[in-house]
Amino acid sequence: MPVKAVIDLRNIVKNAERVKALLPENTKLCAVVKADAYGHGGQEVAAALYRIADCFAVATVEEGISLRLSGIDKEILVLTKAFHSDVLKAVIYRLTLTAESGKDLKIYLNAAKRLKTRLFIHLKYDTGMRRQGFSGLEELKDAFEFCKGRKYIAVTGLYTHYAAPERKSSVAAATDKFSVAINLARGYNKDIICHASASGGFLAGKFFDMVRIGILLYGYTPFKTDKIKVSPAMKVFAPVVRVRTLKKGESALYGEKAAKKDVCLTLVRYGYADGLFRKEIKGQFNNRCMDVTAVTGKARKNFVAVMDNAEKLAKEYGTIPYEILVKCALRAEKIYLR
Repeated sequence: MPVKAVIDLRNIVKNAERVKALLPENTKLCAVVKADAYGHGGQEVAAALYRIADCFAVATVEEGISLRLSGIDKEILVLTKAFHSDVLKAVIYRLTLTAESGKDLKIYLNAAKRLKTRLFIHLKYDTGMRRQGFSGLEELKDAFEFCKGRKYIAVTGLYTHYAAPERKSSVAAATDKFSVAINLARGYNKDIICHASASGGFLAGKFFDMVRIGILLYGYTPFKTDKIKVSPAMKVFAPVVRVRTLKKGESALYGEKAAKKDVCLTLVRYGYADGLFRKEIKGQFNNRCMDVTAVTGKARKNFVAVMDNAEKLAKEYGTIPYEILVKCALRAEKIYLR
């Protein structure tokens, strides 16, 4: 009996519909399905959201190709610059690439020329995150000039990313900077798609031409808000392999941690190699082993939930729900509810 991740695609669809209901009529919804849809299964999630999402976003060319091979024929935006070795594949599979420098554009153009195929590009503009993107208007202008009139390359999008969407002052400063860039971009392409907001920016009310929604689709918010209610979509269950009782003073698993009183342990086939962290948290005895965890108490069923709420578990580990979601089902069999 393997570890099982039960994923409710119905909740993901409802979450997407709730987001879309709050968007202006002409604002597009880009479903972010990078990192295997935050651990939920990229191909399955994209298929479930096909009728709702206007396009999809991934982190790598490989992720984009995976979606194409699964039958997704809508636009797929790769959010990080493509490695030189991946550009030809991106052109072949009709992926939209992100450029953040003139060097990127030259590499992309050469690949598109070689295959005699037109390649669509979104330019990334840095408004304060200092992670990637053109850093000023002159650089951005040079990028548009380079692409102007080219047969095999076209800039169809301009975007940025808010560094602190929970802070109004940070959002305002970034929005002001991005608005100036938009004015420049519209001079080259009046129909260019401009987008700034992931889930946090969406909650801050910044929509532009498109929003890129990730964590909200999977049932969690990037910060506390009453603007939308979303439902978690995944729970992870581990099979019980043994139940045993420790007497006071006895130890279990690695090391010499002793029981402070008699305690019943349920050993489950889930360890840190399955994704969750090694350290002991409430409801466990001792640290996880690579493949086994000791859960306190006697199991009443053949499976024990090891992740039923990523936000609560993230607090236990001192991290964020994103990290829990992308890791917790690494070796799990995914079971989908439709």
